[in-house]
Amino acid sequence: MPTDPFLPEGRRFPRERSPDGQNGNDRKRRRKVLSCYDCRRRKLQCDRALPACGRCTKAGQAANCLYLEDAADAPIREGEGLPTPVSTVGKQPPFYGHSSRPIGMSTPAGPTGDLLSRIEYQDGRIKQLEAQLTQAGQPVKAGRIPPTPESMVGGEGIAPVQDRETTLLRGKSFKTQFHGQTHPGALIARIPELHGFTRETFEQFPALSRIKEDMGALEGRTNYAGSKHGPTTDADLRALLPTKAEMDELVEIYLDSYGTLYHVIHLPTFWEAYNKIWQDVANADVRQVALVLVMAAAAQCLTTAQPWLYTANSSTAREKAVVNIQAVDDWLLTQSQKHVVALDFQIRVLLLIAKQVAARKSKRTWTDSGHLLRFCMAAGLHRTPDLIRKPTALLDKELRKRVWAAVTELELQAAFDRGMVSSPWALQSDCPSPNHLHDDDIDETTQHLPALRRPNDFNNVSYLSLAGESMILRQNLNNYLNNIRQPVHFEEFKRYTDEVEAHLQSIPEWIGSSAQIPTVMLSLNLRQYLLVLHDRQLRVAETKAEKDFSRMVLIEQATKMLEGHKSLTSKGIYALELLCCDQLRAALSLCHIAAMNPHADDALSRAIDETASRLIPDAIDMLTDKVIRFGREQRQLWILLAANGYVKSKKDPSKRIVYMQEAVDKITRPYYKIMACQEDNPSSQIPTTMPPSQQPKPGVHHGMLEYYPEGPAATEMGPTDPTLLDLDEIAAWTFEDWNLNPGDFVGAQVGAFEDDGGAQYPAT
Repeated sequence: MPTDPFLPEGRRFPRERSPDGQNGNDRKRRRKVLSCYDCRRRKLQCDRALPACGRCTKAGQAANCLYLEDAADAPIREGEGLPTPVSTVGKQPPFYGHSSRPIGMSTPAGPTGDLLSRIEYQDGRIKQLEAQLTQAGQPVKAGRIPPTPESMVGGEGIAPVQDRETTLLRGKSFKTQFHGQTHPGALIARIPELHGFTRETFEQFPALSRIKEDMGALEGRTNYAGSKHGPTTDADLRALLPTKAEMDELVEIYLDSYGTLYHVIHLPTFWEAYNKIWQDVANADVRQVALVLVMAAAAQCLTTAQPWLYTANSSTAREKAVVNIQAVDDWLLTQSQKHVVALDFQIRVLLLIAKQVAARKSKRTWTDSGHLLRFCMAAGLHRTPDLIRKPTALLDKELRKRVWAAVTELELQAAFDRGMVSSPWALQSDCPSPNHLHDDDIDETTQHLPALRRPNDFNNVSYLSLAGESMILRQNLNNYLNNIRQPVHFEEFKRYTDEVEAHLQSIPEWIGSSAQIPTVMLSLNLRQYLLVLHDRQLRVAETKAEKDFSRMVLIEQATKMLEGHKSLTSKGIYALELLCCDQLRAALSLCHIAAMNPHADDALSRAIDETASRLIPDAIDMLTDKVIRFGREQRQLWILLAANGYVKSKKDPSKRIVYMQEAVDKITRPYYKIMACQEDNPSSQIPTTMPPSQQPKPGVHHGMLEYYPEGPAATEMGPTDPTLLDLDEIAAWTFEDWNLNPGDFVGAQVGAFEDDGGAQYPAT
């Protein structure tokens, strides 16, 4: 029996039973203890007054007057941790002891009594909480993360979930990929019956499921840049430099396109170092060489040289970019991360941009951006440069701010596109936004910060400086939308909408052609959140007024986003067309809300139909141009073509086969161009002496005739040859497991949704 060290004489407590009470049936009945502990110990009469008895009060020991309930008098449960019998439900377990004094009161005269009372109170409280958990039917398990609706699939008695997150976890075993709520592909799951439409299209056009084999064979016969890996030396990087005239053009394209967005360099310093490269290429600073190589890679697909040539399923321009990207990537692996300078951070930022605008390893964008963010945090770029104790030039402090601002922008956008919660860097960061300065206002000898430029005075750092004002709002919104345990409320949607609109209204009206890209980018950064926000609200809205409000916001934001892109492409500016996937997101949002109401029975529905029919073709043209420039990324185009065809067929079911044919024709045209413009095998390979019956139809490449349907269907449907689909799984193109219906989860088993495994996803 344990002893209580706080009791006098080391007395055992509770007291042992007397020998006479060994037999439970013969045990004497004990009277309830009513006296305080001290009076009982001294065997004195106690007046049982509260909060302290009279004897203790007169003796000056009121603080130590305790009324203890003997544990022997407390009923003992038969099994600790076992479910409580029904007859005892509602009864609170007895306290081991009870103190008449409030817990936490400091008493210099009696620290021992105070500690004992705390222990007694906490022990009783623990038993109360255990009883309540048992009463609720929950086992007592500490530190357990509450389950999400998705993790309870297959359980018994699960009620339908009205707003089940359409997160995309596809594949099998460990060969899976996950995309969250804000991923553009999540909209596919919200367009009803789209899977049936695409499946039927594949049945009518069997070539769509056979093209992977042919393209795999073509890639196997081609020595393309993506297959080259290995260590890269300084001399290897210098050898990749093209002629000065070609590099001058590419650097200018980069600075005009992305230099006004993620401006992490100092132009006067850059041009000085750039000119030194050409004075002695063999001994040029290898870091500066790496920097200009990734600049060239980011600009390759923005060139307008015609005709476009291809190597397998990659354009020649993209192949040149991939060569530079792979070489610099391999070279960085051999570099020390201890002895670094500003160029080491600038190269990594530009390399991440180059990978995105050349569609290089698109599925790794989120992980690559997170790695870059941690690389910068490990160097302390997330803290204000004023904390640096050693003498640091003012220019270096400004460059640190620019690099950190660019990295956080890229990481947040990558997390949003992937449907992930962004890194919680804001909890540790106090690095301010870059100062609104022109590069000519500061140099390596500047000792004091010059006067800041006005917000309406545009310069290369204006975008990073202004984007920082909405960074925390966008990060909170991204976390709110991708939090699988976050409840949604209409008032929250309205508040966030008002905050985003306030930031949109504050965008300055910059003057000059160089300000066009940053202006559109600032708008897209904010409007994309409103699209996802109100798409979610539309699914959980309880009243028609709430639904109409979200529909109006969706149509307005989608319109302005697509018109923003069109305002650039109409002027021959394709920087954001290659960098962003907002065209797909905006167009799919229009398809989504148009599919919800196939019959335009009110003014709002008619406005949605009119807007969709006007803007979706523009989005299709942008994605088609992206396919032509890359030679790949056809899945983004197919998603939109399939969704658009489905919406049209829902409004006019009699022309369903016509809309299927239209979608297939538009996805095949880039394929004909790519196959006909192979760099090592030009289009002249089509024989001119073929019999008329075997002559291909206009625009159809020879060798693709086997893909035409035989019989009457060939006359009715026309050409069915597919584009370069990059098909890893038919499920990826028919959206087999994208069409998630909340009702399907009720009482269903996880295995009901079969996956062919290794499914691939649209690049983001």
